Amino acid sequence: MGGIVVAPQPPAAEVGAEVLSAGGNAVDGAVAAVLMQAAADPFMCGIGGFGVAQVFVKETGDNLCVDFFGRAGSAARADLWADKARKTADGKSYVEGFGNDIGYRSIAVPGTVAGMMEMHRRWGSMPWAELVRPAERFLRAGYPLYQYIADYFSYPAGPPDHPTQQQRLSATPEMARIWLKPDGSFRGVGEPVQLPDYADTLARLADAGGEDFYRGEIAARIAADLTANGALATAGDLANYKVRVEPPVAGSYRGYQVMVPPPPSGGVTVLQMLNILEQFELPALGHNSPAYLDIVIRAMQAAAAERKAKLGDPAFVEVPVEAMVDKGWAAGAAAEMRAGRTPEGGEKPVPPGTTHLTVCDDDGNAVAVTHTLGMGSGVITKGLGFQYNNAMANFDPEPGLANSVAPGKARISAMSPTMAMKNGLPQLVLGSPGSNAIVNAIVQVLLNSIDFGMPPVQAVSEPRVHCEGGPVSLETRFLRSTAAALAAAGHVIKHGAFGYDTLQGRVQLAAAAGGDGGWQGASDPRRDGGIAARG
Repeated sequence: MGGIVVAPQPPAAEVGAEVLSAGGNAVDGAVAAVLMQAAADPFMCGIGGFGVAQVFVKETGDNLCVDFFGRAGSAARADLWADKARKTADGKSYVEGFGNDIGYRSIAVPGTVAGMMEMHRRWGSMPWAELVRPAERFLRAGYPLYQYIADYFSYPAGPPDHPTQQQRLSATPEMARIWLKPDGSFRGVGEPVQLPDYADTLARLADAGGEDFYRGEIAARIAADLTANGALATAGDLANYKVRVEPPVAGSYRGYQVMVPPPPSGGVTVLQMLNILEQFELPALGHNSPAYLDIVIRAMQAAAAERKAKLGDPAFVEVPVEAMVDKGWAAGAAAEMRAGRTPEGGEKPVPPGTTHLTVCDDDGNAVAVTHTLGMGSGVITKGLGFQYNNAMANFDPEPGLANSVAPGKARISAMSPTMAMKNGLPQLVLGSPGSNAIVNAIVQVLLNSIDFGMPPVQAVSEPRVHCEGGPVSLETRFLRSTAAALAAAGHVIKHGAFGYDTLQGRVQLAAAAGGDGGWQGASDPRRDGGIAARG
């Protein structure tokens, strides 16, 4: 049979597969590959980041979600940026001056190292140090600046609602020293990347254990830098950081049991869309026909409105999960759609970020991990080499809302590592990078796989749409006649400039082949392309 590792970064998938071949299980492979992603894709993820995983262990039947979201520091408060809260013309919230987006006050307490430690403690079979060393060695050897990193540098984010990439990369002297040329310009594709400080940090984590990041020598260096520069997080926040381990939220779709992580992740939104779409005979409409896309888009709009109004960190706000994923709610939403009424969503598309990893082993265990830096704070502590997250940017800057700032709180996220099960076993294991497009990308790949029977490569490669209540983004591979038909149906269409658009997510999918055929895998070709590597 053989296991499989699917990731956007070939070095990460390769390392995960090597761990499986050496006798490690899916969790071992995932931990090693996550740390390699942090080394090889240091603007989408890193040990200064956060995320969420779903883990299935066949022998015990465990199916649990590991929440290692970033938490707001103890100096955070709800009105921190209220006087600087602004909205763009299309309703996107932002903070004037970007104090929540770049710099020290944008940093939430990182969770990635703690998340990997928790997964390893519960289910790992290989020594921790053996899983950290490959990423350390990779950084010591150096690598050419990959196309996908250069694409991040040149992404046209900027005012009014986001800082420019130049601002982000020059936010602190250490960030600029490592990632910009001496004249302040961006580094180019193929230029050598040497990150010895980052390698030293990983070596320390291998030798002293991951706990050092929160309560040891590394923690002391982090805390000293954060405190000296007015960050919201403190040494106490690092020492007291805790991972949450909870059962997934269970839903169903056309005979599959669909398991998603609980809030503050985007899993509930995935289930809401699937519940709506189950009310329609989608194959009869024709894949990606105007009639089909009209229904999918309206389901996205309905679920986006619910997400904006109701989702938050359940440790701080009451999130009506059962009501949101109830099939009765979906039937009502479908009736509204048939009557031509769809609520406006909240957030509008944001720049791409985040990464994902899917690992399935020979014994039937499965892991899906989505993790991120947000867009990155632009802060690197001198001598440590890694960038911190900017998770504070995704809180609502206005007080009194479900996603408002509070000490210790996690902000909402679209990250949704997902498993579709039959007879208690995973059949489809997937997740995606892509900021707010994550949930929409996952749903469309599930429809491609379940409703239309597509094999994995086709399922992740077909053209996709994205909408959260504003304009509908179409990849250029959609015909102009399709765009015109959707406009005639009342949608505001943005026919994009890319045939394979990173703003449409980048799904990493593993599918059970049936019988003793093991797993098939596919890495979304959007962005620079990835790989499915066999262990």
